[in-house]
Amino acid sequence: MRKQTLVFLLFFLGSCQNKDKAPFLLFGDGFTETPKLEFQYGSLEEARDLTENTSFTSFDSGIFCLHSLPISLYRLELGGKFKICWKTDEAVLNKWKQGFSLLDADSSEYPSWNLKGKGWAASLTEYGKWKKESDKVGVLLEWDSQIWSNGLVTYQTFAIPHPLFLQRTTELCEVVFPTKRLSASLNKRTLISLEFPCPDLIEIAEKIETQNEEWLSECEQTEPVVSELFRHSESSYQRFIEWENPKDSVICPSTHSLEWEKEGTIKSYHSDLFSKRTKLLLPGGIVLLSDDPGFSGILIPKEFLADLGTQTIVRWGNSEYHDSEFFFRQGNEFFSNQSKPISCRDQFQYWNSKDLFCGNPGLPNQMEREVKEGSPLGCQPDQIQITEFYPGNHFDSGMPIPAYFEFQNTGDNCDGSALDWIFEDRVYPLSATEWNLPKGATFLITRKLWLGWDLLEKEKPFSIPKVVFQIPNFIWEERKGKNRKEFQSVPPLHHLLRLKDQNRFSIVVGSQGEHPHGRKEASSNFLQYGFQISPGSVNNDLVESLPLDFLEYNPNQSPFLDFGFVGPEEGLVSFERENGNRYLFWKPNGIQFQTLATFPSLCNGENFYQLPEGFFSDSFSSLRYQGRESGGSVLFSWDPRIIKERTLGGTRSLHPEPNPFVFSRSLFPSNQCNSDFRSPGTSKHRSLEIERLTPAFTYLTNLPLGNQTEVRLGNGSANIPLVIQTSGGNTYTLSFGSPLPFFPEEQLYSYFSDPSLIQPKSFLERKGPVQLEAIYPNPKESQNEWIYLCNRSESAEDLSLYLVEDEMSTDELVSYQTRFTNSSPVGLGGQTFEYSSTILNPGHCAWIVDPDGKDWYFPIFHSESDLLLTVKSTQTIGNGISSGEFVQVRKKLGQTSKLISSFGHKESHSPFRIPVVTGEFLWLKSGAVGISPDDFEIFREEF
Repeated sequence: MRKQTLVFLLFFLGSCQNKDKAPFLLFGDGFTETPKLEFQYGSLEEARDLTENTSFTSFDSGIFCLHSLPISLYRLELGGKFKICWKTDEAVLNKWKQGFSLLDADSSEYPSWNLKGKGWAASLTEYGKWKKESDKVGVLLEWDSQIWSNGLVTYQTFAIPHPLFLQRTTELCEVVFPTKRLSASLNKRTLISLEFPCPDLIEIAEKIETQNEEWLSECEQTEPVVSELFRHSESSYQRFIEWENPKDSVICPSTHSLEWEKEGTIKSYHSDLFSKRTKLLLPGGIVLLSDDPGFSGILIPKEFLADLGTQTIVRWGNSEYHDSEFFFRQGNEFFSNQSKPISCRDQFQYWNSKDLFCGNPGLPNQMEREVKEGSPLGCQPDQIQITEFYPGNHFDSGMPIPAYFEFQNTGDNCDGSALDWIFEDRVYPLSATEWNLPKGATFLITRKLWLGWDLLEKEKPFSIPKVVFQIPNFIWEERKGKNRKEFQSVPPLHHLLRLKDQNRFSIVVGSQGEHPHGRKEASSNFLQYGFQISPGSVNNDLVESLPLDFLEYNPNQSPFLDFGFVGPEEGLVSFERENGNRYLFWKPNGIQFQTLATFPSLCNGENFYQLPEGFFSDSFSSLRYQGRESGGSVLFSWDPRIIKERTLGGTRSLHPEPNPFVFSRSLFPSNQCNSDFRSPGTSKHRSLEIERLTPAFTYLTNLPLGNQTEVRLGNGSANIPLVIQTSGGNTYTLSFGSPLPFFPEEQLYSYFSDPSLIQPKSFLERKGPVQLEAIYPNPKESQNEWIYLCNRSESAEDLSLYLVEDEMSTDELVSYQTRFTNSSPVGLGGQTFEYSSTILNPGHCAWIVDPDGKDWYFPIFHSESDLLLTVKSTQTIGNGISSGEFVQVRKKLGQTSKLISSFGHKESHSPFRIPVVTGEFLWLKSGAVGISPDDFEIFREEF
């Protein structure tokens, strides 16, 4: 195959070669004033990646040379490259330098530039004009984009434009140097054309063939990997994806097509250029795919590059690249996404563009340029410290303040382009060009630029939620060395920044930790509008911590907390929940009551700090804070079940009180919410709360009892007044005349009335000898209801003298065998009883059952000594006890009866009902009085 190709080339090139010309001489042989071209292939002059000399020209001892690439790249290029050299003087050197400066000048018009010498001529023109003339003249042979017009392919390490080589006649050749500018259209881009005598083209072809066969014989069959990508139509760089051979050896990819996958949709692309230009990839070699023909890469339709930076999957054979989300434009700067990035300042950029761009398409990412002497070192992650964070008020069109992170350089002067800021798993390179950060300087990373503020800042398109309570996590990473410093928020620490539906505070980070921004060092430009922030100014971190009073808590619809202060003072407030979460907010000057809520609500007004969603969960059971009265740490805790009960069906706020009260209730209705007793941000009016103590007729209150307080003692039918006597503090005792005008067995209540009570309050002061301790009102089988009684006195009681009644009917009691002679039924679990007796001895208990029942379910506290009773004549207990119904046990007294025990206490000012579902029964807790729903437990029969 090689011999056939050489025969063809010899035949084709023979007509092009001037036989009177000297053969092609290797560089270093004698030169004349006529240019000679040396083509090199498969040779390296250097192996390092530092780009020092970016000139295309060299001059040494009277020999002037033009290189096909910038000299530093020329020395690193392993593939096809050439030099054109001849004898001349420095004047010609300077004119050529001027020509190359004009070639890359950013100008709408190019000046006239022409040079001539012995056997050569050069000129500066536009591509469109040159192409028109070139097509008229025609060519015998052309080398463009690595391919000779006869089909012979050369391979390059770098995917950047090499000069175009053309043979016009058998003697005249031309080399065209393209501009590196990307801003103009292709036809308007400038070029330098050099016409000179043709070299030995047969020797060039032979060199290419020999080297290609050697590489093909030793290459490794594998695919390249993605090394860089970019997509932004507003940039001169348009769209490209770059692949690189990561090996130190030559590879030959096994496939020559690409596949894109986005959200399950797959599309593929194939070009004939793949089978030519990517048949071999040199060590570290680059393949550039772009929709811009100016790159001289492999041209690819825009549709295949439109989704770059949006989590696309790209495949080249077995090589698969998972694209991450990336913002190619950040503020007024553009960044490519690179696999091996280095400092943006240090990275060698071949192309010239008006854009502030960090990337180097067509060259290895790690290729560095020579940095000016005296330039600062690259910044290190550990020298950049966060000093302030503001979540922004950009959602409010009335005061659109952008979100920002404020940082300080705590180390020496450094270049910020050496760093990436990683936030929410997205990479934000800090600067596309050298950005000098002086020692001690502060700078902002902000969502929008602070124009006119003379701040060091970088605009980044990061996203921040409307409401945040912590500084978000982020990472500083050195681009080249990958050294990292990670900032992680303190999970239990929450900053309350949102006041009156606006983020009015930033979070300051200093030697004392994190806290909302104080007033003293806030920027006056924003303070006048109520915003305490200071972009670009490091704070001294001096704030005063304030004590507080915990004044009000509403756990119901639109829940809130209210704290109380003296009023004039301002400073930092801190409190802590039972789960260890700590909350900080700034108490403004002149505020006496500060409301905290989880979301805006008509009921809570406007002057509130927003708490995290879920703050008022069922687990919320304590607060720790610095008490205003004691000055020390106060822990206030409560039982969430009591909270629900005390809100009286969710209608009232609660006010913290010392144990055993836990909370008092709001006394007056809310101004903002009808039928809701709350007072967010205003004066507190708490209800009078009374607790019964031991010994009997001793009470504790939360507020002093006055002349308007009245207490009476009665049995529901009659009552007598009692005298209130103070025992010191808020402790009181009651006195009354003797003897009491009530029967000794009656159940008695005390009755309290006072304007500060939400409603009159009662206490069970004396129980009867027999007590109702359990009730099963809703059994699976309706006739299997029962009532459980126990004798808690020291004397036997005859239950035939007792009555049981519900809200509709009253029944006398008899032993089970009195009504059902010789019948001895057993419970569902096989329980037996005393069937024939009504005498209930001290400490013993009895079951009252429906006469139509059978196979009753009895709990584990049943005993075989228990009496089994039923009603004397009817078919149900009362009219059939039901869920939540009052039930009373009374003792006959002639034609009347006296109350002995009750469930529901309708004689009291505090009746209660406990509804249960089918299969549930209620049991009085051990030691409980039985006047509150909390005194009973609910159990369930397992069907």
